[in-house]
Amino acid sequence: MHHFGRSVGGGAAVASGRVDVREIIGLLGRVYAAANSHVDDAGQHVHRVPSTIPAADLAALAAHGFAPNTFRRFEHDDAVSGLRRLAAAVPERVAADAFVAGLGSASRSWRAVLPAWALGTTMPAHPGPIGDRCCDVCFLTAETTLDTTLAWWQRSRSGSPLPGDVCGYLLTLESATPPLPAPQPYDVWVLHEILDVIRSLPPTTRAGGVVQALRAAGLLPGADKWTYRSLLEDLAFVGVLQTADHPGMLTAFTTASERDRRPSTRVEVDAPLSFWRAADGVTESLVRRLFGHLPRPADRPPAPTSASAKPVSARRGARSAPLPVALRGEARAGDLYAVRCREDAWVLAYCHRVDDRGGRRYGLVEFLDGGFTAQPTAAEVDGTVDRRLRGRGSDRWQMWTSRLDATTGVRRIARDIAAPVDDRPAPERVSTGGAKDLAHLASWCYPDM
Repeated sequence: MHHFGRSVGGGAAVASGRVDVREIIGLLGRVYAAANSHVDDAGQHVHRVPSTIPAADLAALAAHGFAPNTFRRFEHDDAVSGLRRLAAAVPERVAADAFVAGLGSASRSWRAVLPAWALGTTMPAHPGPIGDRCCDVCFLTAETTLDTTLAWWQRSRSGSPLPGDVCGYLLTLESATPPLPAPQPYDVWVLHEILDVIRSLPPTTRAGGVVQALRAAGLLPGADKWTYRSLLEDLAFVGVLQTADHPGMLTAFTTASERDRRPSTRVEVDAPLSFWRAADGVTESLVRRLFGHLPRPADRPPAPTSASAKPVSARRGARSAPLPVALRGEARAGDLYAVRCREDAWVLAYCHRVDDRGGRRYGLVEFLDGGFTAQPTAAEVDGTVDRRLRGRGSDRWQMWTSRLDATTGVRRIARDIAAPVDDRPAPERVSTGGAKDLAHLASWCYPDM
């Protein structure tokens, strides 16, 4: 299979040299997990590579052009002119066909060709901004740095970059080496089903309601709500979903600052989708222009084996063994927990006591010194806790924590542990939250983790 300019084979592990695109997506998912994101000393957003990923897999990713944290710098004028040049070389029908193929038989990343083509063929040449300002026309700064592997991974999972992303669209068209995929009968059927679902919705339905309706219809197997929202953003960006006052690109070019207008601060999507309601309907003339050569099949075709099938798990390793009987049950004083902060970073948390609040049990939890690259066992901490309590800076930190016994990534490893001795006073203010928050809050107490 040829995928965005990179040859990938199927059926074998990455390290074998024959790369399965699902294997790539799964491995990169482990790197680009939100917990691995941080800002380096240069002020650049990077992702920690888990130490649990074999070196052979990382070498194979690099050999195939998918090394994590591969950054590229774009200058405003070069990015704009490059996008315009590449878009001009893509026929409209080819861009539309790639979009439809990305609904089923080909990778979702092919969907990005159509909005990239739409922006590149309508955006005028314009001067870049001065200093650190964003360009009102395209929202680029004078220089932009982008992780190209992260951009590819995001397109492969959800489809297109954010609407109007000049650099993301440029990468899309640079990678879209001919021949671009042609839609199969099932892809065409899915397109018409999507449009029919949108046409059938109550007049006041907004983007969120459309996402729910499309997910309920199950038209994109394995897709999450972000994939469906990205699809709607694509349709709105080109103009299939638009309003009279907020047109899509193929109706009239609008600047990035115009598209950034929203009816309220609670709306996350850009115009025209932010203003669109089902009452505004589908722009049928544009549907005919882009997709009129793809008539709906009379019967539902069989679904192809999709290049966008749900990727392998983003976290490897055997499933945790069931807790021993002695460690089961509700939280209680003296419990010791292992908390997973990242795939390769675990810390310890001690429960001082438990209170009932409104019918829910909360444990007073405090972190302990020490870190582990895998889930620690009671034997590894010698069955007792002689570690210093880990505070936030020089002060102690605690939280009243619910669902300690029912949260993934928080696992009881010992009971009836004597309370650690600490000569610092207990914190005056104690927050309240759920065990799912512990992984994030651990960064307060382990700044170097």
